[in-house]
Amino acid sequence: MQMTPLDIRNKEFSKGIRGYQCGEVEKFLETVSQEFESAYSENFELREKNKALEAEINHFRQIENTLQQTLILAQQTAEEVKQTARHEAELLLREAEQKKLEEVSEAQQKWEEIQGEIQDLIRKRDLIRTQLKSFLLSHLDLETMQERNEGIA
Repeated sequence: MQMTPLDIRNKEFSKGIRGYQCGEVEKFLETVSQEFESAYSENFELREKNKALEAEINHFRQIENTLQQTLILAQQTAEEVKQTARHEAELLLREAEQKKLEEVSEAQQKWEEIQGEIQDLIRKRDLIRTQLKSFLLSHLDLETMQERNEGIA
């Protein structure tokens, strides 16, 4: 059973022959009652404060757990973003490499076409020179024959 300050104040002792001085006992009981009341009030206040602090600790533990989960999620998200960025960078590099190869191939093909056209033009030039030379020689021969014919006639 828990004792209260009121229990101490209301406590009565039986009186006997040559017993204690009632005034001293009552004065002592009053002092004990006041001290006990002070301790009892302080104990009650401390229990209430303890409950409030425990509730606050639980609240902060929940916040801590939430923050830890948020931090873990943020770390996972950051890692996923890094992996996605790496993957995208690899894709961009592959696409750029492929595009470069295609452009080099196109340039090589155009160069070969231009080289073919140059060879065709060289052949045509040589053919035209040959034809022109042949034409000039035949006209020269014709002129020479006409001069001979005129000289004979």
